[in-house]
Amino acid sequence: MIKNFNKRGELTTQQIVGLIILITSFAVILFLLFRLNLGEISEKEICHNSVVLKGQSPSNFDVGNLDCKTNYVCISGGEDCKDFNPTNIINININQKSEKIENDTMKAIVDEMKDCWWMFGEGKINYAKGFDFTNQKFCSVCSIVAFDEALSKQDISYSKFYNYLKDSKIDGSDTLLHYLYNTYKIEDLDKNYLSLKFDFTKQYFILTALGKQGFVSKMFFVTTPGFIIESFGDDESGNLENLPVIILEKTKENYDHLSCSEYLTKA
Repeated sequence: MIKNFNKRGELTTQQIVGLIILITSFAVILFLLFRLNLGEISEKEICHNSVVLKGQSPSNFDVGNLDCKTNYVCISGGEDCKDFNPTNIINININQKSEKIENDTMKAIVDEMKDCWWMFGEGKINYAKGFDFTNQKFCSVCSIVAFDEALSKQDISYSKFYNYLKDSKIDGSDTLLHYLYNTYKIEDLDKNYLSLKFDFTKQYFILTALGKQGFVSKMFFVTTPGFIIESFGDDESGNLENLPVIILEKTKENYDHLSCSEYLTKA
């Protein structure tokens, strides 16, 4: 009887050790998922893949709606973004020089713009096949960006922001300005636009669009106050324009100025 009891005790010890290993491994996996924020990455990859799939479908063949969701980003100096329910929080260390805080804040914004341009094919894909493009413009709101109170007193103009794009590299070679706007010169943006300032007590939207050549340029850039940079050239269909990513304050007036026929992203 004692011998059998010891065997059962030894088996129970093995089970406990196995459970401890499983629990520890699970905790490590959860920690890595939290640190890497793989949920956000997967949503962006899902969107990009659906854009590519749409672009590869036969002409005028609708393979379904895009699987793209708007990312709600709180750029935080340690506090919550008021009246905002974020899907992603980007933390900025405010215990450093003001110039470094500004650069980190601008980088957080630019990363969302860069991801937006990549998600929607970098100006090379017709991701709205199956839609009627007669006087239509299809917009995608990639991100809504908010800031916490700790970052609200920053003084960043659009001129400073776009000079940051001009001076920053992507993949060690091309500039972010050229990647996003197909230009190396700040002068290609309207002076009135560059004179605007970010108001870090407000929310901003990051958006790109696709539409009929000519109609899009006329409706998009003329009606967007001060923003007259040229769109990228035609996509592979030969008669569509992919519009560069823009960032504007989230107001009804700015949405109305864009005159979007339809939004392809899900809230």
